[in-house]
Amino acid sequence: PKIQVDLHKMAEGHLDATIMAAYLEQQERDDASLEKATAKAHHILTQIEEMAAANSSAVSIAYTPDNLQQLKREGKRAIMLAIENGYAIGKDIHNIETFRQRGVVYMTLCHNGDNDICDSAKGNGEHGGVSAFGADVIREMNRVGMMVDLSHAAETSFYQAIEASRTPIVCSHSSARALCDHPRNLTDDQLRALAASGGVAQVCLYDGFLRKEGGATIDDAVRHIVHMVQVAGIDHVGIGTDFDGIGGKLDIASPLDMDKLFDALLKNGMNAADVEKIAYKNAERLVKDTLK
Repeated sequence: PKIQVDLHKMAEGHLDATIMAAYLEQQERDDASLEKATAKAHHILTQIEEMAAANSSAVSIAYTPDNLQQLKREGKRAIMLAIENGYAIGKDIHNIETFRQRGVVYMTLCHNGDNDICDSAKGNGEHGGVSAFGADVIREMNRVGMMVDLSHAAETSFYQAIEASRTPIVCSHSSARALCDHPRNLTDDQLRALAASGGVAQVCLYDGFLRKEGGATIDDAVRHIVHMVQVAGIDHVGIGTDFDGIGGKLDIASPLDMDKLFDALLKNGMNAADVEKIAYKNAERLVKDTLK
């Protein structure tokens, strides 16, 4: 009951695929701490792989876009792997290729605190944006076919990363700052820049990112989606629930409730093709454009 995304809820909620991230809290950056962070990321990814292997008749890890389609044809659920916080690579850029070879499809450059890659939205502006090492990290992620995720990044980091990346950017779970003035949310200018680069901004279903005073509902999620579509365009908005992160505090508590959000979008005037883009097609396009 405490888990928002499990195999049963995926099946009953008709969720074909989900991304599960190895999350790392930002901690110290001495050599020993960085080694522990890298080891922890590998450990979490191993745990996900082991859970999938133990239920292989119903779910598998998807490493490519083709895997997603094949698993759907087989009637299986798909899990893609990610890392939340580039702290996981430490100062060793070779870790990026190692994680990509394990199947990691995106890495969030930072979390709640500056790291060696870039400044965080909740950081101290240590680098003035993306560090020199961070620029190398982005180029290496482009080379190996790993999506660059700018959720949690400071505005300075956001614009510098977009400039540095040769592939489209994802903001995996970030809502609209015009509707909820939180440093984790995206300004309208950021949304326009993301769209111009071919990227996708995914609305986060966390209560505090939808309504600053709390008490958010599905209507607030719809307001954010509609606003972001109006600013960035229908091809550049998706949904990054953050289930089992900080999601579940409004009336969308698991995949079982996602149909309520889609129905609300339809009732708000969107057509079925637009809702499909928001539900998965825009994210799928980004995966196809980036992964190697």
